[in-house]
This record gives sequence, C-alpha cells and structure tokens, in this order.
Amino acid sequence: MSGRTSGGRTLPSLLSVTLRRGLIAGRAYLVIGIVVSLILTVVLLRTSHGSAVFVATFPLEVPLFATMGALGGMMLFVGDRSKGVLEYLISYGARPRSLFVNCLLVTVVLSTIVMGTTLVVGLTGYASTGNPISSTLQNSILGYTVPMTYASSLFAATCGIIWSTLSTPRMGLNSPVGVAPLLGVAPPVLVLIVAEGVGKSAYYYVTVGAALGVLAVVAALLVASSRLMSRERYLSTM
Repeated sequence: MSGRTSGGRTLPSLLSVTLRRGLIAGRAYLVIGIVVSLILTVVLLRTSHGSAVFVATFPLEVPLFATMGALGGMMLFVGDRSKGVLEYLISYGARPRSLFVNCLLVTVVLSTIVMGTTLVVGLTGYASTGNPISSTLQNSILGYTVPMTYASSLFAATCGIIWSTLSTPRMGLNSPVGVAPLLGVAPPVLVLIVAEGVGKSAYYYVTVGAALGVLAVVAALLVASSRLMSRERYLSTM
C-alpha cells in the first residue's frame, strides 16, 4: 500500500518489505506450524484404518497449525508500534489503514504457506498409498479447511492488533502476542471436538457453519477496526 508524503510525493508500497519482515518476525511460529502439522499428517497416514481416520481428521487439523504459523503479521505490527516504527512511517506519509492491511496480508500469506505445504504433503501421501481423493475429502477441505484457516488466522491477528492499539503492551501471556495464539486455535479446536462426536449427517453443518461463523466475526472486527483504530492508536506509548 502506498501513500503521499507531506511534499506531495508518492510513498512506495511497503507491502513487499512488510512481508519480508513478517516472515522474519514470525519464522519460529512458521517453522513450528509446518513441522508439527507434517508430523501429525504422517501419523494419520500410518495409523490403522488410516484412510478413514485421515479423511475425518486431516481437514480438521490443518487450520490449527496454519493459524499458529501465521502470527508473524500480528507480531510485526505489535513490535513496530511499541518501537515507534509505525509512528515514523505515518510521519512520512504512510496511511495508518494501509499499515494495518499490510500486516493482515502477511497473515494470509503465512497461513497459506503452512496450509499449502500440509495439503500438498498430506494429499500426496494419501494418494501414494493407493487411496483416491474422494469427494468427501475434497468437500471437507474446500468447505472447512481453507475458509477456517483464513478465518481463524485473521481472527487471531485482528484481535491481537486491535488489542495492542487499545492497551499498553505487556510482556508474557497478558500481551496480545501471548494470548492471540489461544484465540486463533480456539475455533478449530472446538470444531475438532464437536465434529468428531457428531454423525455424518451433521458433520458438514458443524464444520462449514463454524467456518462461516468465524468469517462473519472477522468481518465484524474489520468493520469495527475502522472506528477503534484511529491514527493516534498507531503511535508508540513509550
């Protein structure tokens, strides 16, 4: 996203720089998300009755780790605000809204990396064992895995960013960085528990309904952010 400096010159887009810095800021979470998701994918493929277990469980687990791996965008925003980087960029003409959107785009990219890697490895391994990619598996991935990955990742990032702008940053669990992972994984965990206990007739109602519900919450948060996150909220409190 670009803006105009006080002298009327156009400010170059900061998206590519933000993406690179977000990858660096969240690299530990990104690696953890990919590694753990791949380990559990291999475990699912090697279990007895692996085909049935894989189809039922794999689509539900991917959003958990994709959300964990997508925290770099939020971490970058929180860190830049506390260090005064956002204030510096705004003084040179960057629009506050573009700084917020850039970090959300970083979240989308990071979650896509984890989800894409896991899906490629999981589906390739599943097909290599002689199992066809059934319509049930496809519907679960398209109807739940993909939308819930983006919904839960954006939910965690948006909550963390808004929280960081409305409160004084603190270290540890009480900070947005500490609590956001819990907020992000909560919806997929709840769906995993509920979906495993319902019949096939209600499975898609639970999974797809949950994904749409979280997306609606994210949309509401984004609308609210335009009112809650005034320009002054981007300024450093230090």
